[in-house]
Amino acid sequence: MNSSARDSQASPDGRVEAEARPAEEPVFDLGQAFQVDVGDMLTRSLCRQIRQALLEGKAVELPGLGRFEIRDKRRYGLVNPSSGARADLGGERAVVWRPDRKLLRDLNSSRGDV
Repeated sequence: MNSSARDSQASPDGRVEAEARPAEEPVFDLGQAFQVDVGDMLTRSLCRQIRQALLEGKAVELPGLGRFEIRDKRRYGLVNPSSGARADLGGERAVVWRPDRKLLRDLNSSRGDV
């Protein structure tokens, strides 16, 4: 800072006063970023645990939310009407979710007149 700029900001008793600057918002809020990362980590970890349990054939129950389980679909046969070829379909495994009774009750009671 040159002396002329310093002189223009000096008070009559010779002290230099700091310029009034507007409060700057932080470029990166570490606290907020940490909370988001922890939330993401917890969500991903929970999803991995649910996935692993389902792949092992176990049912997963989340109190207040519902139950996830694996069900085997039954196999069935088809006949192509134009060629007469037979095909077997089905037999896949599917993830089924049953919502918790309390969740359904609360959801339907909060509905009001729709």
